Amino acid sequence: MAERITPGSLDDSAKIAAADWVVEAIIEDMEAKKELFSRVEKAAPGEQIISSNTSGLSIGMMAQERSPQFRKNFLGIHFFNPPRYMKLVELIAGPDTDPALVVKMRQFLEQVLGKGTVVARDTPNFIGNRLGVFALMDVLHAMGEAQLEVETVDGLTGSLLGRPRSATLRLCDLIGLDTLVHVAGTAHKNLPADARRGVFAPPDFVQRMLERGLLGSKSGAGFYHKSAGGIEALDLETFEFRQQVRPELGELGKLARRGDLPSRLQGLAADSTPQGEFAFGHLCQVLSYAAVNAAEMAEDIAQIDRAMQWGFNWEAGPFEIWDMLGVENLSRRFERDGVVVPQLVRDLLDGSEGKFYQDKGGRRQFFALASTDYLDVVSRPGEELEKRVDCSGALVQNDEGFLIDLGDDVAALVFHGKMNVLGPQALQLVQQVVDRASFGALVLYGGGDLFSVGADLEYMVGLAAAGNFAELENYVGNFQNAVLALRYAPFPVVAAPRGLTLGGGCEFCLGADARVVAAELQIGLVETRVGLIPAGGGCKEMVRRQGRNIEQGFRTLLAGKFSDNAHQGRQWQLLDPEDEIVMNGDLLLLRAKQCAQAAIAGYEPPAAEMFGVAGDEEREKLEAWLQGEEKKGSFTAHDRAVGSALALVLCGGEGPARECSEEQLLDLEREVFLKLCGMEFTQQRMAHMLKTGKPLRN
Repeated sequence: MAERITPGSLDDSAKIAAADWVVEAIIEDMEAKKELFSRVEKAAPGEQIISSNTSGLSIGMMAQERSPQFRKNFLGIHFFNPPRYMKLVELIAGPDTDPALVVKMRQFLEQVLGKGTVVARDTPNFIGNRLGVFALMDVLHAMGEAQLEVETVDGLTGSLLGRPRSATLRLCDLIGLDTLVHVAGTAHKNLPADARRGVFAPPDFVQRMLERGLLGSKSGAGFYHKSAGGIEALDLETFEFRQQVRPELGELGKLARRGDLPSRLQGLAADSTPQGEFAFGHLCQVLSYAAVNAAEMAEDIAQIDRAMQWGFNWEAGPFEIWDMLGVENLSRRFERDGVVVPQLVRDLLDGSEGKFYQDKGGRRQFFALASTDYLDVVSRPGEELEKRVDCSGALVQNDEGFLIDLGDDVAALVFHGKMNVLGPQALQLVQQVVDRASFGALVLYGGGDLFSVGADLEYMVGLAAAGNFAELENYVGNFQNAVLALRYAPFPVVAAPRGLTLGGGCEFCLGADARVVAAELQIGLVETRVGLIPAGGGCKEMVRRQGRNIEQGFRTLLAGKFSDNAHQGRQWQLLDPEDEIVMNGDLLLLRAKQCAQAAIAGYEPPAAEMFGVAGDEEREKLEAWLQGEEKKGSFTAHDRAVGSALALVLCGGEGPARECSEEQLLDLEREVFLKLCGMEFTQQRMAHMLKTGKPLRN
């Protein structure tokens, strides 16, 4: 990817003039940006798209001194940081921006770059930073008044409220306290009529932290600090760090671990403890602020809710939370506590069903800001199909997966459960699905945000510890047969992996006819991490792809790594060159369905094939390398034993270079896998991984 980047400067006007899209992302200073754009206009006087990545400065003011042509092609495109991982992009039109350009860039950002876009009004800090920074600053003010400890604040403002585990103060450390105060200052300076403007001014203890350089992760310490003894938290009375402690949250701690957000919020609303009143009081401030300023920030409430979900990783946006708590009930509580009920809420209660969102005729609708009508929420491509991934409509199901109808003669087999592990039930389900064959094509998919972490390690550890190797052999054989059943099924099979796709999960993908994958795919055959080798066809598939030139595959598998992204997975030959990589994860299932549907007509299962294996000569080279690594201390004796076992399988066993059948390679995989399972050091590695989630070197 780095090879695609050509360094340059503003002095190279030819490169700027040749660009289709010029993106500004310099310091958040209006005069600096204006001066930069005067130079850009001289270098790019044509039809180039010009955008600013500002997080909250006025787009109109930024371009007011530029030509009509420039202003027509100028807009704000604010990527939330870090852009690779954060989904949200805010689009902000200036007063002279061509409306067609906004539509064009929204399509490009969503379909090509895979972003979630919202259209914001050109007001200070737009949507995400206006409301998100308000929420952070409100907590900072409230915690100072309540004199709460750092850990308690984060315990009360994270999952309990439907927010990430970073909660408030850990998030402040990640953002950087100086950056947070700077962004808040933009709102404080440019929102003179905002009734809650004072919230954006930092409280005294925050100012004191800034003076001491306690900025967060960038300076090594903020609200938290990592020392040799572990994580420490800042004592806001003494301004000294002390060992972090688990906050005493009582029933609220249990409530925070509940699965569904509505029950968490309703439980919090009923809690009368000081901690509960702190958390719920803060939530009410945020909900009120969103309702008061909604029309100023966006054209509709759906833009605001999506901005908070995609930009701050909230489980639900503010107006969705209003509905979860009950708009009428919350309004009564506001009145009881002497809090002004926002006009938008009063309008909602006067002229509607009393909800910000409603379902009508199978369509989701939102309460319009400009009237008392409800308008349809515009579904994103792929969103409706993703809603079908629900076991309630399953054609076949068990505890580890289910089969659903995607329409157009395509079904999806969805692995689900804890990390979507592939235990005996998942393998049985695969056979049931193939035997059923009541559809023209099948998509393999994973529930949640991952495909599968592979075979059921807990099940295998139990069998090995009990010495039940007959049942373990049966499990491995059934795994191989399940992968083969899909490979030679009478219908095309398309794997649609995303997130973690490890071990056996990777093997199911390798055996499919095609793969449509998410760009952020983490795929790998990682069995060597627990002292094993791939035995669900993974070794065989590497031989299929690399033949007798197996050294690269050997080193990849021996390292037990998984890819950082789909492109790296393709470099490792875990994906084929023609496999589609989808930037927008929301489109993954849709594109996989389309791929599967296109393969139905005239489909014939692949014929069994022979594989060229490297034989003894290559295996001896790999053995020599393993011996050298052991002598250097890079490998333990058991690392070498696992490497030797892997080399044996990838080279086709003992003997010269020759042709091997698929069955022979699978038998060898299974035999060597079971031999390793019987070794004490491998059993220790498996048990350690199961207990700690980390590999053991022994």
